[in-house]
Amino acid sequence: MSRPQAAVESSKIVDYATGTLLNETPEEVVRQLFERRLVEEYGYAKDQIGINFLIQKGSKKVGPADVVVFYDDRHSFDNLYIIVETKRLERTDGLDQLKSYLNPSPAEFGVWFNGKEIVYLQSLKKTPFFREIPDIPKKGETLDDVGLYQKKDLRPATELKSIFETCHNYIYANEGFLKEKVFNEVLKLIFIKMVDEKSADPKCQFRITDKELEEIEGGIKNAFAGRIESLFNRVKVEFSDVFDTLERINLKPVTLAFIVSQLQKYDLTRTASDVKGTAFQTFVYAHERGERGEFFTPYPIIDLVVNFIDPHDQDMVIDPACGSGGFLVNSMKHVWDSIDRARPDLSEAERRDMKIRFARIHVKGMDINPDLARVAKMYMILYDDGHTGILSANSLDSFEKLSDAGLKSGAGEIKPGSYTLVMTNPPFGTRGKVTDKTVLEQFELGHKWKRDKQNGKWTKANELMDGQVPDILFIERCLSLLKTGGRMAIVLPDGDLTNSSLGYVREFIRRKARILAVVSLPPETFIPHGTGSKASVLFLLKLATRELEELTKVGYPIFMAICRRIGYDVRGRTLFRKNAKGAYLNKKGEPVFNKEDAAVDTDTGTIISAFESFKVKHQIEFKG
Repeated sequence: MSRPQAAVESSKIVDYATGTLLNETPEEVVRQLFERRLVEEYGYAKDQIGINFLIQKGSKKVGPADVVVFYDDRHSFDNLYIIVETKRLERTDGLDQLKSYLNPSPAEFGVWFNGKEIVYLQSLKKTPFFREIPDIPKKGETLDDVGLYQKKDLRPATELKSIFETCHNYIYANEGFLKEKVFNEVLKLIFIKMVDEKSADPKCQFRITDKELEEIEGGIKNAFAGRIESLFNRVKVEFSDVFDTLERINLKPVTLAFIVSQLQKYDLTRTASDVKGTAFQTFVYAHERGERGEFFTPYPIIDLVVNFIDPHDQDMVIDPACGSGGFLVNSMKHVWDSIDRARPDLSEAERRDMKIRFARIHVKGMDINPDLARVAKMYMILYDDGHTGILSANSLDSFEKLSDAGLKSGAGEIKPGSYTLVMTNPPFGTRGKVTDKTVLEQFELGHKWKRDKQNGKWTKANELMDGQVPDILFIERCLSLLKTGGRMAIVLPDGDLTNSSLGYVREFIRRKARILAVVSLPPETFIPHGTGSKASVLFLLKLATRELEELTKVGYPIFMAICRRIGYDVRGRTLFRKNAKGAYLNKKGEPVFNKEDAAVDTDTGTIISAFESFKVKHQIEFKG
């Protein structure tokens, strides 16, 4: 069927394989996801795929089956090869439904998939009639070929979010681990997979065949677990700054086999960085939220900050509360894209050398949570490099302690006044006040301040506070990390910028830096990620004392903006741009047919453009 030529309403979706116009429902989204996999990852042609196909059962027809794959482009019952049942939330119900379609049909394989869990079946002609298998064959292969992959056979993943979710759910259901331990086991296997991909051996060692799975399920020992354990030993040597030598894989052989089966056919190295990054960040958000007020920065805010602050290839970049590394990775990508644009005269290898140099030398991150520091390292590795600059440390410690930690970890010294660019989203909230006197005494903002009632100015007292919220201390620490001329972006609760009792904080900022911009974020920004705090992003330019004093005397413009649309709702569901008739729109404002082609509904792009115009008008230049 040809693709419709008129824009459709948002309640409709165009079927990926057949071009049929369908009602957009959660069930339909799952079906489209697996259809895309069948074509782009398994290699089946769209004309081999049918939807809502009725199954002949004796003299009656049952179904319809959600998705079917035929041996070729002949769409007939006797030509059925694979039957797929999607979006049956209950595994038992869904599998029974799938088996009722497979049993009377000639189809060899079946798949049950609900977007978060998956089962692959082989249909047998005798008892037990059905058996679970590690995967269905790709086009042109047989079941015996599954798991016997060469590196050249691997394909980039078109989507990884649901695959990571499937792995998590299987471990959670079969091992009884808490979510943090589940996350760590998945993390190990991603490392193992990528180390195998980058080895010189043309054969994949990260694999599970149908025969091996059958042996494991029967309690027979084979080479599979030893093969994966050997890969993990290599991981621990290559990434000794990520994994301790005593760490081990804590999964049962059956569970390990399932996770390997989900990842083995993909080439993660060649999978698009955005696909990897989006999946990884989504997975992190769901399983590694902190309990001390730290939470992750949503991508639209990362994109806003990175475009505002405009990292250059000569910048020295640091995030002292890096979390999972979103600011660092996207700064790296921003610089890499600029290298591609600015140096088309260089070969791809030469540009890659420039990119790797920037990642290894110019990017640093710290986080007090060692698990998050590990996550940030993994995120950087997914983009090929830069992870050695990440360390676990309390960024509010003395610089002596921070430098010791940096040297010990291999990240290098952390010195004041060494960075041209600081971006961070520190933990904030009154629940986590810093009370350690040895920490507070380092900071002007760790002391009490008094306001002169006559002139309204604030003066620092010698007396320490009983406790100070970390976000306020981070303002000072970030400024101390900056070189003169360096620029900074920090996400802060609105109270820091508006509460009358915190006037000393704002005066401290004005004495230390030029205020470039303040962007107010919508109330729902952080609700899906664990907090309801209303926040803004503050952008600063650190100037020499005399230059700042002169500028302050004459006054200077400050860019102010209110972000009203962040691209998702309070439940974290992505919102897409639509016109008055409800049709999806792309970035150019043109009607499109599916969400995949639509632009996310956020006004951050408009704000970024307005700030660019502001910089041109007021002759503001950033230098690396």
